[in-house]
Amino acid sequence: MPGKHQIMRAIREGLDSLEVTPTDDWTKVVLTRLCEIGRGFGFQVGAKVEEANRDWPEWLYDVTWLEYDHHNLLVDAPLVAECEWGQFGDIKDDFEKLLLARSGVRLMIYDGNYKPGSRGIAEELARSIREINGSRAEDTWLLVAWEKCGEKAWRFRYFTVGWMNGPDCFP
Repeated sequence: MPGKHQIMRAIREGLDSLEVTPTDDWTKVVLTRLCEIGRGFGFQVGAKVEEANRDWPEWLYDVTWLEYDHHNLLVDAPLVAECEWGQFGDIKDDFEKLLLARSGVRLMIYDGNYKPGSRGIAEELARSIREINGSRAEDTWLLVAWEKCGEKAWRFRYFTVGWMNGPDCFP
């Protein structure tokens, strides 16, 4: 099975390769891509996307990847993800669900165009990670801001969260 860095790299490559227009349903496009990546690794995936792109509907999180053993017993949750395009309060509400998760990678995708901006939002979310009881140094968090970076261009900006630091740009 893939390691955390391989999963994060696949997410970055998968999201960066999206070709959508401003009229597309960004949530559905992003969640579908995450399901494709998870299935590509051999995981079962759940999300609120077309039935052909998932193994079950949304369950607990916007996207969940699960690994089962040969007895069909759950052995791992390699990824849980939330996606929110709203204001910071809406982003924080969805993010707090991830604070309760035990997963290899916890992923938050959000609109980085609102004040305090993508880096400021990442800093606030990182502070929440450090403050919640139960956070561990080995926890892996990927924060992905979707932001406008020119007249007609949009991009994803990636942050990983270290235990003692704020968010660092993804390698």
